[in-house]
Amino acid sequence: MARRDPIYITIADEIRKEIISRPLPPHTRLPSEPELVQRYGAARETVRRALARLQDQGLVYSRQAVGSFVAEPRVEQDLDHLLGFTEFMVYQGLKPGSRVLTAQVQRISDPNSPVLRHLNLKPRSAVVYLRRIRLGAGTPLVIANTWLPERRFPGFLKHDVERHSVYEIMQQMGHRPIDAVQTIEAATLGEEDALLLTVPAGSAALLIKRIAYAGGIPVEYAVDYYRGDRTRFRVRLGVLEQTMIPG
Repeated sequence: MARRDPIYITIADEIRKEIISRPLPPHTRLPSEPELVQRYGAARETVRRALARLQDQGLVYSRQAVGSFVAEPRVEQDLDHLLGFTEFMVYQGLKPGSRVLTAQVQRISDPNSPVLRHLNLKPRSAVVYLRRIRLGAGTPLVIANTWLPERRFPGFLKHDVERHSVYEIMQQMGHRPIDAVQTIEAATLGEEDALLLTVPAGSAALLIKRIAYAGGIPVEYAVDYYRGDRTRFRVRLGVLEQTMIPG
């Protein structure tokens, strides 16, 4: 006999299909709990569990004493592969975009600068610095700060960094990253960054720092702020071999 899913999962799946297939615009109000109880012939607690499941999946949000609404779609990034933002957006079926805030060559004097440390550079070394707003389907999603060693990318800024992927340009110049070390932590947005991402000050964000390598040489240091309400990251995990676990 085939195993049947619990009723609340079935209800959640049906509502999910309705949201995606119609599709319902963000912030559309869903039927009320009593309406859903009547529609599916289920207990109110079952309907609440279905809505909670949809909320956990980032498909809906609730407002107390008002109801449940369709959420803004989240962009889900797979951390198993090193993709530039443009490639990532195309993979998601969204039109990528970029707005350049700063594009310049800098010389960094501070010997304690994380840029120099992570790119293995000496004080007064020149770096290419880009600060951009990254867009997905026209919506600001990321504030991207990128540093590249200028000696490996001379003339980098002659390229159109607003229309072309940084990784695409790096590949053309012979130093496309092939692996990276990346950290993710929670952050809150100050007024300036929140304004750039069109969210209220103090909104949640994901702070991502990345050191990318080409042939074992660090060629990119990045500090990016992703909107917490529109981004989700996914990674596939495996089990360590027993011999690797101390004890």
